[in-house]
Amino acid sequence: MPFTHTWLPYIYLYVVGGLLFLVGVIVVVKSGSLDLKKSYHRTWLTVLFFGLIWFMVMHALWNMAALEILSLRSSVILWLIFMIGSLGFGYLKFVRKERS
Repeated sequence: MPFTHTWLPYIYLYVVGGLLFLVGVIVVVKSGSLDLKKSYHRTWLTVLFFGLIWFMVMHALWNMAALEILSLRSSVILWLIFMIGSLGFGYLKFVRKERS
């Protein structure tokens, strides 16, 4: 399949969507609804940005599997590694925060 039917929509989705996401975050911070001095708010902001990155990676992996750039097995293995690593990192971050 040509680039314009495969990767161009992906790039458009995350460039335009990412810009709208950033505008939304800026509006929320400027309005005072998100106070970056509070650790609870910083944690949720981190979760929001990580969620965006999470979906970008997952979408790219499944696109590559569909286009046979990666085999489905490789895509699933990379997805599991990414999921376990990120969830483990998040778990350690929250456990460390609760202990301090």
